[in-house]
Amino acid sequence: MKIRPAAVAGLFYPEDKAALCSVLADLMPDNPLENVPLYQRQSPMALIVPHAGYIYSGAVAALGYRLLKKCSSFNSIYLFGPNHRVPLEGCAVPLSDYFSTPLGNVDVNRKAIKALLEYSIVIESDVVHAQEHCLEVQLPFLQYLQINGPVVPVIVGECAVSDIACIIEPLLIDPTTLVVVSTDLSHFHSYKNAQKVDAHTDLKIMNADHDLKPTEACGCNALNGLLLAIKHQNLTIKKLSQCNSGDTAGAKDRVVGYAGYGIF
Repeated sequence: MKIRPAAVAGLFYPEDKAALCSVLADLMPDNPLENVPLYQRQSPMALIVPHAGYIYSGAVAALGYRLLKKCSSFNSIYLFGPNHRVPLEGCAVPLSDYFSTPLGNVDVNRKAIKALLEYSIVIESDVVHAQEHCLEVQLPFLQYLQINGPVVPVIVGECAVSDIACIIEPLLIDPTTLVVVSTDLSHFHSYKNAQKVDAHTDLKIMNADHDLKPTEACGCNALNGLLLAIKHQNLTIKKLSQCNSGDTAGAKDRVVGYAGYGIF
């Protein structure tokens, strides 16, 4: 049994279990989703959520995960996000059997991992996953909501949009599968400039334009693949929230942008 230990507990979110549960309870209260659009009461096929520290982007991510409150389980939960630590061509899946957080261990779907390795762009690498935060920070949301289902963690590096779309598109057709794409938006602009850049990025996402650049979304490689798959399947994208770190817990001179979307 091989466990990938939490790498950013105590940095991006609390490492104490009780404190983490308290933060998640505040982010995802039990009150029903009243006075919200009907689509926000439906279960999504996919989510686009940020991956910064919870004090910065947790509220945006939580609006996406709250859409899962009526879900009890999935056969697989595919998590796609960018490489921040290790250079990567193609995609990397872990050798681990479990990913650990302060809330416990999450099963990794080894059967799904094996299937992904049939794609020429996919490799196994624990090194790529060891210190990467973009997927780890998603796990406590799923655990807190008691969404059962093994995860399939995929770090996406440099690769063709069509290659990622080929991986993601079949997953969108399967109602027993959830796709989560982890990305932040622009980085380190002034508050007003970031708003302009992120507004343009938002328009591209809402139009399923699959030519986003790293300066627009750090997880653009996975996101572009999802957007192309969405276009192929003629799915609907709904924006849930958008802000930047200057709105939450940071200064306004160098901000990071965040947005959340549900795919239906």
